[in-house]
Amino acid sequence: MAAGLFDRIAAGEGGGRALRALSTAEYSKRLLLLRTVVTEATARSHPQADIARRAYATLADLQRRAPRAVREVLAYPGVGALTVTVLRGLTSGGRRPGGEPGPHREPRAGTRPDPYAAPPADPGVGPEWLASVAAAAAVRARVPMSVPVRVHGRGVVLPSLGLAEFPGAADGQEAIVLAGGAGAAVATGDQVVRVPEDPHAESGPWLGLRRLVVGTGRDTLTLLVDDVDPMRFPLRDRCAPRLSREDLAAWREMLAPAWRLLVRAHPGVAAETAAGVTVLVPLRAPSGGTSSATSPAAFGSVAISLPPDPVTTAQSFAHEVQHAKLSALGTLFPMIDDEGDDLFYAPWRDDPRPLGALLQGAYAHLGIATFWSRQAGVTRTPEALLHAQTQLARWRQATWEVAGTLLDTGRLTPPGRRFTTGMRRSLAALRAQPVPATAATRATRMATAHHTRYLARTGEP
Repeated sequence: MAAGLFDRIAAGEGGGRALRALSTAEYSKRLLLLRTVVTEATARSHPQADIARRAYATLADLQRRAPRAVREVLAYPGVGALTVTVLRGLTSGGRRPGGEPGPHREPRAGTRPDPYAAPPADPGVGPEWLASVAAAAAVRARVPMSVPVRVHGRGVVLPSLGLAEFPGAADGQEAIVLAGGAGAAVATGDQVVRVPEDPHAESGPWLGLRRLVVGTGRDTLTLLVDDVDPMRFPLRDRCAPRLSREDLAAWREMLAPAWRLLVRAHPGVAAETAAGVTVLVPLRAPSGGTSSATSPAAFGSVAISLPPDPVTTAQSFAHEVQHAKLSALGTLFPMIDDEGDDLFYAPWRDDPRPLGALLQGAYAHLGIATFWSRQAGVTRTPEALLHAQTQLARWRQATWEVAGTLLDTGRLTPPGRRFTTGMRRSLAALRAQPVPATAATRATRMATAHHTRYLARTGEP
């Protein structure tokens, strides 16, 4: 990677060029993960190793005949989550798979699930799941062939396309995917589900991944809504069930003005989102506020509950695209030399965080501070302006302090120090922007209140 592009990403920027470069690297990593699943399953004499080898051979054949179709499937975020989960199961006693920054660590007591950790091992997700990946590629390629698969949960999932529902089928039941130029179908027993010409449509028992398209011309954002693939995101228990048409319409109505706001006032975030985010994973609504997440294992997707307003929606994308950039960049350039067992105070969390998560949070909140800096220039009411200025003051200072903590640990690699120093330069520029005393006072009170609650909850001196 060119040094200039690395430094632009460190500064919280990068644009579409950065996301395209990181997406290429992530695709390369995806190929390595897929190959490693096969070699590990074979080396360990896993009972499903033959299925994995046949699926890999099918993908290799299709890659020669229809490379674009194979790339579309293998680059799909859910395939990343699937391969990491399978590999984690094969090597659960060993190193953390997938090249994610930092070692794998089980969640500490009292901490919430962390989407930036590798997905945990799942005994129900083995190498045989690669057959569904090969089947999806065959359907996309329209190459005449049959691919044996198995029913999992509600039916047979074809990653990046949708789910063929078989309500009466048993989990693990054999099925077959028939692909060809005239269309595709999934069959098990005496039940047949036809995949429509447009696989992203909904047709009876076929639940296609529906599209959300907002914007026009060059400023168009197209997202697939994944609400059926059981492997779509590591935090599976938080994923929402299939959206109704009314729920999907509500998402479209919320996303359209949020996207207009990003294009108009935050063009860098808009360019990064359009180039690097392809999938929206709806989350269950939390008890209060909005829940959002990304995962290194599912690069290209953003998981989020329906936000209350367009500004919150836009901020969520500004937040999560930062996580996506750092996760992918950290695969290429490990940022932490020794994470250790220490936990640190994070001004945006109620629980203490390990060093890698602290770096992730700091970079995300650099994006949030930058978002509110720009938002202050486009707000139209005094109340909205004061809110933007308060958020700017709150997060530029908190992130500045955390970046200093990161540098003071002495545990960053040379790229990590360069990256964090680049963050500090951007934060210094944000701290130089004037805000009214009222906003500064509010921000200080918010910071003090959060730290006081944290100390009371954790019992730290």
